[in-house]
Amino acid sequence: MPYRNGNIPRNATVWTEDMISSLKENFYKKTNKELAEMLGLRLTVTRNKCAELGLKRMSMEYWNEEMIQYLKNNYKMKGDVEIMEYFKQNYPKQKGWKRKHFQQKRRYLGLIRTEEEIRRLASQNSSPGGRSFTIDKNSSSKNFHPSWVAQRLAIKDKEMQEEIKKDPGLIEMGKALIKLNRSIKDAKKKKTN
Repeated sequence: MPYRNGNIPRNATVWTEDMISSLKENFYKKTNKELAEMLGLRLTVTRNKCAELGLKRMSMEYWNEEMIQYLKNNYKMKGDVEIMEYFKQNYPKQKGWKRKHFQQKRRYLGLIRTEEEIRRLASQNSSPGGRSFTIDKNSSSKNFHPSWVAQRLAIKDKEMQEEIKKDPGLIEMGKALIKLNRSIKDAKKKKTN
């Protein structure tokens, strides 16, 4: 790219038509690093040319004012999962919405829930039929699902986990051990408080 006065810097890359067509042809087949190596250029030079030509592998999906306003108006009354469901329906995006998108956006905008608001949202969603209630009802760690117990007893040993799952007696002993460890942990907490 020439300077404002029209002079070309001595170390500037002169792009030929062959280089540009090769870049366009291989852009979706190779990484930027591979493209730079193929053309014998620095990575930054290659990236800048790709951007200049409008070549991009993914497009960012940004929040618009309407979305931000909805979040601001509802974050105290609705949980992130509830807001996410609204966004999935009304503002669908290619990669989909995740709960973390709303947590991060609230943090960025300084939208902080008070302890009271968090408790209210939790109690509202933990009633029968609420989101948290369903999660608790299906929780392996609360219901001691045999696969979960086997995983806890033989954390990194898949073969041992399969053997434990075959023996109901071992599963029952595992449940008892986990419950005992939880009781000890709770007793220690009470003692320190």
